[in-house]
Amino acid sequence: MKTVALTNRIFMVITKGELQHILDAMPDKVDVEEVFDKILISAKIEQALDQLASGQFLTSEQLDEEIEKW
Repeated sequence: MKTVALTNRIFMVITKGELQHILDAMPDKVDVEEVFDKILISAKIEQALDQLASGQFLTSEQLDEEIEKW
């Protein structure tokens, strides 16, 4: 899965293989909304893992410091 930023919108790109994996894990009959939810959740998890791998995260201590600024 790949995240692409164009202007102020962020688009998440998914491969057919990743989509097929999601669909294979679902029952034969499924609500369309549930399919969209699963795709979006998978994309968000992949995005978070990519951010974590590239160091784009805050430690608990850093987060506490940011919250105190509010």
